[in-house]
Amino acid sequence: MTRFSAKSLSVTTLAVAFSLVSGCEQKGGPVRVDRIEPAQGIVSGGDQVEVRGSGFEPGKTQVEVRFGRVRADQVSISSTNKITVVTPPGNRGPVDVTLMFDDGAQFKIAEGFRYVPPSETGDVRKAFFSDKPGAAKPGTTPTNTVPPPAK
Repeated sequence: MTRFSAKSLSVTTLAVAFSLVSGCEQKGGPVRVDRIEPAQGIVSGGDQVEVRGSGFEPGKTQVEVRFGRVRADQVSISSTNKITVVTPPGNRGPVDVTLMFDDGAQFKIAEGFRYVPPSETGDVRKAFFSDKPGAAKPGTTPTNTVPPPAK
């Protein structure tokens, strides 16, 4: 039977903690997340934004990006300093942006993105052409889904 003392467990804990921290080291240096550009978009989602930072590895690293609690479906590590993301729909106001890399590294940008109504971004057309059920698609004519009043 192997016995461990408190001293050997603390050394093991330190070794594990060090390996986790050093696991964030990438070929281009340690992973760092700085900001979101642009830092706002419409509540229906669909805006392309960039996460700026460093140490990203295109083709080798995977990352999950969340806006508040909602996961973005379209995420691409474009270069060593840029991750391209299409925003998911969200509620009006600021949300935290969280990035979780496949090596266990996690970053949170507190209130890093703000959802606004389309009128505040000047892009009412984008809300009209969103992928939400019932929204008109480009090149189609919107249909009236409310039946006419009874006579």
